[in-house]
Amino acid sequence: MYKIDDLAELLDMHARTVRRYIHEGKLGAMKVGGEWRVTEEELNRFMGKKVQQLHEESLQHVDEYLGKGTSEIDGTYQVCSIIDCYIDGTKAALISQELIQLLNADDPERGKAKFQYFYLQEEKKSRFIVWGKPGFVGKLLLTIETLSKLD
Repeated sequence: MYKIDDLAELLDMHARTVRRYIHEGKLGAMKVGGEWRVTEEELNRFMGKKVQQLHEESLQHVDEYLGKGTSEIDGTYQVCSIIDCYIDGTKAALISQELIQLLNADDPERGKAKFQYFYLQEEKKSRFIVWGKPGFVGKLLLTIETLSKLD
């Protein structure tokens, strides 16, 4: 069982956010000795819902990109790539951090770009979705390939 503070640290959230989720019924918890506690099973249920929600939002963004032919990305040419990697979650998280650094770096080639990452537990794969100018998306794809090969 997890205490609120431990769970907040694990989820990289503020403890107040965890308490709010409990009070809103989004996260099941019980009081033990006057403190809220969350079971491993409930945490897995909660995280599964969040991953599913992110997955559905990502698919909606891809559908919008394909359906309308326009997006918030600028430039004459735009690309969207979906990359499925069958690598462990730790390596995928490191790749995600590197991509975030590239997106936040001052790079005139970047233009407007966006990126989403999530781990699909049931399929045991990491999914990266990137949008932007072809040259910059190519740089992101090369980074994914290079880092996924490292031991």
